[in-house]
Amino acid sequence: MSLRYSILLVEESHYNPVVDNDDNGYRQTKGGTRMRGWRSRSLKSTILELFIPIIILFVLAAQSVSYLLASQQLEQNAFTSIFDIVSQTKGFLNDKLTEVVSDLTVLDKDTDLASIVNSTQSPAYELQPEDHIRLHKLLDQAYVNHYPTIDSVLMYFHPGQISLFKKNDLATTIDVPLSMYQDKMSQKSLSVYQWLNLHTITNRDREQDEQRVVSVYKLYGKDLKHANGIVMLNIKEKFFKEILNNPIISPNGYLGLISEDGFMSFRHVDPKYELPEEELQKKLLHATEASGKIYIKSDHDENLLVIYDTLPINKWKLAAVVPESELLEKVSYFKYVTFTVMVILIMVAALLSNVLANFISKPIIQLTRKVNRIKEGHLDIKLDRLPNHEIGVLDRGICEMIERIKVLLVQVEEEQEKKRMAEMIALQFQIQPHFLYNTLYSIKQLCDMGETKDAGEMVTALAQFFRISISQGNEIIQIAQEMDHIRHYLYIQQMRYGDDFTYEIDLDPALGQYSIVKLTLQPLIENAIYHGIKEIRGKGHIRIYGYEDGEDAVIKVADTGAGMPSEKLSTVNACLKGGSTEGPGLGFGIMNVHKRLQLNYGSGYGLHFESEHGKGTTVTVRIRTHSLSDKEAV
Repeated sequence: MSLRYSILLVEESHYNPVVDNDDNGYRQTKGGTRMRGWRSRSLKSTILELFIPIIILFVLAAQSVSYLLASQQLEQNAFTSIFDIVSQTKGFLNDKLTEVVSDLTVLDKDTDLASIVNSTQSPAYELQPEDHIRLHKLLDQAYVNHYPTIDSVLMYFHPGQISLFKKNDLATTIDVPLSMYQDKMSQKSLSVYQWLNLHTITNRDREQDEQRVVSVYKLYGKDLKHANGIVMLNIKEKFFKEILNNPIISPNGYLGLISEDGFMSFRHVDPKYELPEEELQKKLLHATEASGKIYIKSDHDENLLVIYDTLPINKWKLAAVVPESELLEKVSYFKYVTFTVMVILIMVAALLSNVLANFISKPIIQLTRKVNRIKEGHLDIKLDRLPNHEIGVLDRGICEMIERIKVLLVQVEEEQEKKRMAEMIALQFQIQPHFLYNTLYSIKQLCDMGETKDAGEMVTALAQFFRISISQGNEIIQIAQEMDHIRHYLYIQQMRYGDDFTYEIDLDPALGQYSIVKLTLQPLIENAIYHGIKEIRGKGHIRIYGYEDGEDAVIKVADTGAGMPSEKLSTVNACLKGGSTEGPGLGFGIMNVHKRLQLNYGSGYGLHFESEHGKGTTVTVRIRTHSLSDKEAV
């Protein structure tokens, strides 16, 4: 039998004749009746039984994800369809324009035309009737072959020598400013056929009759600057309009032809979907790929998709411009429906999950509150009975642990206090023998010199010194008592060293009522005498003064001794801050005092040295003026 079921048996034996729980969370009674126990069923079975409906709902949600994938496929199909329209239109248009260029090539390569052009290079040559017949025959051939496409044909050589313009059945002579076409040349080579996007030409016979055409032409001459002839085919606007307007892309979608000299489109769309032609030309003509898609915003901040391809015949861009909102309208509707269904499913799942979470988390929350109170240091918590499943086992285990912790804390506090007291006493006793040895040695010297009176006074001062040091076993004494202690100590030291130093005590009387760890100042004064004043010639001076600083008391011991170099001073303060007893100039007594002050007042208190080489040293003692608990002190 598992530990969980054993605990349930023990706890419920007082209420029901339960002998065991089966794996499904039912309680089996002695009479054989199986009854469902909600509070005693296992946490595992509870989670499984309540999560099954949620899992079913999320399976349905997964189905909605598949619909999202289908919508993405619809988007892809929409893009593919437009690509196909552009590609097919490009192929058809390129084939038609190639046929037109073929006719222009036939004209360009015709030997009769070349012969006549060569003859007219001489200003004295005049065209003969047979020359006119041959030229008209060439124009008729080019015009008739592609009558539905070709609007007119132009030949112009050696200004004034050859000049023919044929439209329908009429042929006229015209003057052509070649410089206009030279300026429009995108390439410097005369061997390349040039194209002009949709532009207007005027019927020479009827100036009011204007036609819009697309032109393909070739200049003749030694080079571009010396061009002296042109052959041009003009293609009807109607031809391009039928091709570009035939595909239906969307209500506001359209096809257009883009070249360096213009943009051709014939669909009228909502003004908010109109594109800035210059921006479209710039982006498409500088595109690194021959085909692709780009997104452009209209002046009304509408997103427009531009799918483009390149005509091989003249490198113009055929572009389909489609409002993104129209392209994905059906897809967006499909996504909206799917999203709505998904939101409903999520709301239902969240509702059921909330019910499940409340049912499962209630005992966990109660257990968490207990743990948080324990973390805050409150061990006196109320022991509530939790359900008889895994959380209940944890709760009872925590309660038992708290009781044991309470006992252990009492033991630890007692041991810590004993340890602190023992450490303070040990540190104090380490200082007393150190001073006693030196003083007894001085008394011996006075006796050896026959100075019995001085030796007796020194013994009396020493007795008073140790009387205050003992202080009836108290570790903490008033600052006033500590100052009496120091006066006896200084008297003894003056007896030993004569007129080597003087001293003064200038302490704020208000400090006398506060407490201090005994034997704090004596090692500091001893250090000032031995390591400061004795190192200089002449008489030194020791000043002891103190004052209140907020909630702290500050007592300073300053001497006019040898002082310390800055490097040594930094090392001493670093050793005090780090608690190390090693370092130049850091005596045992100094570290002893520093440790005792920190044990009693905390790590932010203790000693700090200030010194200047050759000018003396000042030691600052900082203590608290109010009482401190043992925990804070340690």
